[in-house]
Amino acid sequence: MKNNFDSAILDSGDFIRRTGLALVNNAGRAITVITLAVVSLVTFTDLTFASFAAKSFTSLVLVMLLASYLIYFSMEDTGEKAGEESEEFKKSLAAYYAAREKIAADKIQKLREFCKDYSRAELEYRRESLLMSYGEDMAEFTRYLEDGCRFSKRREKIFKKAARLRAVELSPKTLLSREHMKAKSELSNPEIFKLLRLALKLIPTTLCMLLTVSIIPSVKEDMSFSAVVEGILKLSSLPVIAFRGYSAGYFFARRSKCLWIETKTRLLEAFIKENG
Repeated sequence: MKNNFDSAILDSGDFIRRTGLALVNNAGRAITVITLAVVSLVTFTDLTFASFAAKSFTSLVLVMLLASYLIYFSMEDTGEKAGEESEEFKKSLAAYYAAREKIAADKIQKLREFCKDYSRAELEYRRESLLMSYGEDMAEFTRYLEDGCRFSKRREKIFKKAARLRAVELSPKTLLSREHMKAKSELSNPEIFKLLRLALKLIPTTLCMLLTVSIIPSVKEDMSFSAVVEGILKLSSLPVIAFRGYSAGYFFARRSKCLWIETKTRLLEAFIKENG
C-alpha cells in the first residue's frame, strides 16, 4: 500500500513537471491563439475607444494594472520554482553541493586569497580585452596610469574607459552560499536584512488587499452581446501576461541561475585542484 502511495506521489510530481514544461514550450502558441480569438471576436463588433479622462476608464486601468502586476510576479515565481525542478538545474546544484562539501574549514583563508587573485586576474583580462578591441596594448595603458603621459584625445578616452573598469566582488561567502546574500562579509548577521526581504515579499499581497478592499462592484444592467465581448477583450491580456511571467521565471532558473551555479562550481573546483 505504501509503495503504491509513494509511486502515486512521484507520478503526480512528474506530471506537474511535464505540464509546466509543456506550458513554457507552448507559451508562444497559446498567446497567438488567444490573440487570434480576441481579434476574431471583435471583428464582428463596432469598436470605439473610451475617453482617457473618463472616471470609469481610470478605475478600470488601475484595476487592470494591479491585476497584471500580481499575475505576472506570481506566475514568475511559480515558473522559477518549476525551472528549479528541471533536470539541468538539479544536476548543476548537485555538482555545486559536491564541490562545496570538499572545502574544509581550514581552507577558508586560502579561499579568500584565491578570490582576491581571481578578481585581480579577471579585471586585468577585461581591461586587456577592451584595449585590444581598440588596437591598444597594456604597456601604453600602464604608461598612462603610472607616468601620466599625454596621448591623443581618442587614446585617452579609451584609456579612461579601461581605467573605469572595476573588479568583480568575489568572496568565500559568494562561492559557498547558494543564494546571493547582500552582506559585506560571510559573518554578517542575516537578521539585518530579514525585515527588508519580508517587506519586499509583502508588496504584492498589500496591493492585492488594497485592490479588493477599495473596489465597490455593481452588476451591469445591460448584459448584451457587446458587453460580453467588451469584458472578454479587457480580460484577454491577463492570460498573455501570465504566460509571459511563467516563462520568464522558468528560463531565469533554468538558464541564468543554472549558469551562475555552474560558474561557482567551476571556481570551487579550480580552488580544490590548486589546494587539494
